[in-house]
Amino acid sequence: MNVTRLDDGHLAIEIDIPTAEKLYQAVNKHAVDMTNGALELASLLQEAYYDASHTFRQPPHAFDEHHPRHPVSED
Repeated sequence: MNVTRLDDGHLAIEIDIPTAEKLYQAVNKHAVDMTNGALELASLLQEAYYDASHTFRQPPHAFDEHHPRHPVSED
């Protein structure tokens, strides 16, 4: 984990994916005893973990008339 102090009291936190997963799971496990700030951090970590782990991208033209059709759906 790397914490960098930015201007105006902001911080940048860099956490590798396995550490982020462990941290959000630990916070969520004890959610009843956590503050809102800790729960929000856990939520952000979980979202970042999901985004980093799942690389699905919508295919081009998925929702317009030029999208490729599956052979079964063609007339």
